[in-house]
Amino acid sequence: MGIFGGREDVRVVDPDNVQVIPAVTADLPDAGEFLMDLLSFLHEDTLNTLRAELDRVRHPNGSIPLANLKDIGIHDWKSGPLTHLVWLTAKDKILVGVWASYGLGRQERRRVESTTQRIIDDQGIPAAATWAKLTRPSARLEVDFLASQLEGSWNEQYGQIRNGDIIKSFKKWRR
Repeated sequence: MGIFGGREDVRVVDPDNVQVIPAVTADLPDAGEFLMDLLSFLHEDTLNTLRAELDRVRHPNGSIPLANLKDIGIHDWKSGPLTHLVWLTAKDKILVGVWASYGLGRQERRRVESTTQRIIDDQGIPAAATWAKLTRPSARLEVDFLASQLEGSWNEQYGQIRNGDIIKSFKKWRR
């Protein structure tokens, strides 16, 4: 229901293989690149190794699905820098779910939130945002707003990572 009682047109789009809209990808930040920028002070060889590790967990659409990080804990130092990526993206499912379902009634909201969260796990945030925009064509889902929310969350999470955590993750990585 809308603010004045009108029902929104919610179209059910197949969430299993979302064709990402290029404009959505262009507007959204990439968690892997965000991490690379934050750790840009590291030696070039280390950064190249990190980039290869990020590429290993990427989906063919270029994003990083959270299911590819599911076996890595927040303080799982043997997984190296991917543990920091898990930390950075800890709130992503909630942020995208709330963004995608804003303004919907309880039942529709739950369905949209759970579907976007499943898409994030399987195909990444750009696919979930694309699905939400296609499912709710009359909604004002601003991708720029979602992008700023994600970046703000990542910055907040990164602010809680200590230098010792970064050193420890690289030292214990691949032992």
